[in-house]
Amino acid sequence: MPARRLLVSTVTATAALASIAAGVSTASAGSADRTGPVTHKVSAAEHAATARLDIASIVKSAKPMPMPTAKGGAPSQSSLERGAEFKVGPVAPQSSATSKIVNGVADSYAGSLWPLGRNANPNRQVGKYYFQTPGGWSWCTATVVTAANKSTLITAGHCVVNPSTKGWYTNSFFQPGYQYGASTMGTWYGRQMWTTSGYYYNAAYADDMAAVALSTNAKGAIQNTTGSQGIWFNGPAGGLMRTALGYPKTDSRWPGYTANGEDARYCQWTNTYYSSGTWAGQEYLPCYMTGGASGGPHLSWVNSSWMGYVNSVNSNKGGIGSSWRHVMFGPYFGNAEGAVYNAAQGA
Repeated sequence: MPARRLLVSTVTATAALASIAAGVSTASAGSADRTGPVTHKVSAAEHAATARLDIASIVKSAKPMPMPTAKGGAPSQSSLERGAEFKVGPVAPQSSATSKIVNGVADSYAGSLWPLGRNANPNRQVGKYYFQTPGGWSWCTATVVTAANKSTLITAGHCVVNPSTKGWYTNSFFQPGYQYGASTMGTWYGRQMWTTSGYYYNAAYADDMAAVALSTNAKGAIQNTTGSQGIWFNGPAGGLMRTALGYPKTDSRWPGYTANGEDARYCQWTNTYYSSGTWAGQEYLPCYMTGGASGGPHLSWVNSSWMGYVNSVNSNKGGIGSSWRHVMFGPYFGNAEGAVYNAAQGA
């Protein structure tokens, strides 16, 4: 099947932010408010400890976050709430950065190797997000998106917190354009995380989305180095060509798919959205990618320089052994996800 691309003009951050409902509250994990985004702020002690970590050793030993499976179920009402469509456009890397222009990438659901360079778009904005769980070091995939603070990542909710224990993962850091043990652009540390109330309180995978605000490093805010993909909320709910990216690794639950977690992989196909039933509030595309790809972006409306819009993330797969085993689900980015982004980009 030939590659298909759509072009779109960007929308300024100022105009887009005006479309976000005013007065959205952000609750701390211990708050009685169960409607707005839930947040966790990294303590000064944790931040100092993270800065002393042996990053190279962690990168070498970390395990992929296992990909959740069969996470349908009744969504919370907030999962299905829709508002005015708004999007914030991508920001190209600085002039010294590589932004390779391509004619297209072949459609695939096989979780194939991403064919472009790690310092070229969109891999320049996509990378590995590492964190510590009670079971050890793990990674997901995350994306730098355009934000007022120039320091915002988008990933999956299950990459920042365990909704069963309410335990937030610690000592997080991000390496954009990761490949074989390193990023040529550097490392940025997490300073605050947010997820939706639907995911935090109800483990609703229709809201399995999170945002992370990063600290600056010697290079400054990450967006100034990597550029940023745009982000889109309350947009079309299905029938869009999506390019999903991630850093998956072989998982015995899905025999026949092999990946080493050291290179970016992708799936590219038209998405389908469920407005009711078991998977209400989620969308899917055929995709073989496995654990480690969690949180990776679903990009739409990319231009010829591979700058586009994140409007979902890799969240969970269909049941193992079922006809849905090679399907990747992701949350529709509606009001709840927009509130998470708005809280993060303003921090």
